[in-house]
Order: sequence, then C-alpha cells, then structure tokens
Amino acid sequence: MSPKKLWPCIAATAATPLLAGASVTIQTTIPDSVAPITIDQCAVTLQKAAGGSTFSDYLDFTNISQRTVTEIRFSFRIVDAIGQTEDSVTDDRVGQFAPGIAISHSTPAPTAPSAAPRVIGAVPASSKIVCGVQVVRFDDGSIWNDGDGPVGSGTLVTPPPQPAATPPWQWPFDPPTPPAGPKSP
Repeated sequence: MSPKKLWPCIAATAATPLLAGASVTIQTTIPDSVAPITIDQCAVTLQKAAGGSTFSDYLDFTNISQRTVTEIRFSFRIVDAIGQTEDSVTDDRVGQFAPGIAISHSTPAPTAPSAAPRVIGAVPASSKIVCGVQVVRFDDGSIWNDGDGPVGSGTLVTPPPQPAATPPWQWPFDPPTPPAGPKSP
C-alpha cells in the first residue's frame, strides 16, 4: 500500500471509536500541586452523544492535610497539543474525608452519587486532560483555593525595622554629636 493511501486508513481507524459511540479514554496529566488533596489516579472517558460527548471521570485521591475534608472540587482542563485550555469541567465530591485515607473511585461514595453525566463539546483527538484540585472545604469551615499555597504555610509577618534615632540637626562642619543613649538611673 502506498503512503498516500496508508494515512487515510490510519486516520479512519483512529476516528472509528468516536464515530461508533464507544467510550474513549483520554490521556490525563496530574501536575505537581501543594493542594491538601493528592490525586493518586485520574482517568477520563468520553462517549459520543447528541450535541457532543458525555464526560465521565474516575478519581483516586488522598487527604494529606491534618483536618477532615467535607467537600472537594476537582477541575479537568481540556488542553490542546500546545497546552492551551480549550474547555474545563469540574466535579464535586462531598463527604467526610479523614486525613491519610485513600479514596478510590471503586470505594462507595459517602453521599449520593454525582449528577447525571456532563455533556461537553467535541474534543479533538490530540487533546489531553489536566486533572487538578480547585477548592477544598474543611470541617471547621475553612477553605483552600487553588493558588493559596500549602495548608498551614501562613506567612510570618515581621514588622519593618524602626527608624534609627537621628541626631539633632547640626551645621555641616561641626563635630558630630553622638546620639542620645538610655539614661542611667
């Protein structure tokens, strides 16, 4: 078979699962993060549907903070071949996620299952999904947002140095007067 005829066959074979309505697993990436939740595994499947594709995610995650988490919003950015975001989807998990406990997508959900499958627009074959943690709510009501930095890493505020005691004004060529020190009793 000639190379001119081979490429259309390869392209048709690659597009067949999308046309047939079968589920297609999309390549995912889990970037390094300082979130209080680590994503241990992230898998995303798309299935052809009317008006686009249905989006399903399967996450394994662990609460690595010292507090119980009650709600997590995961983000799934759909990026093109050069890394630009084309679309994004979020998925909320609600429950009581204790510190140090790994939660698997096969673990029964602590609350009702998430809403109906989400329908998104067409996703190019060269796209990939970047899985991340967007928001975390703790049982004490505090919230961690993406970009906040590590939990418990509050910045220590050191007051700026106080101005030094300035000697009283003098004529330019007078001998300097030492600053006044503490008085002896």
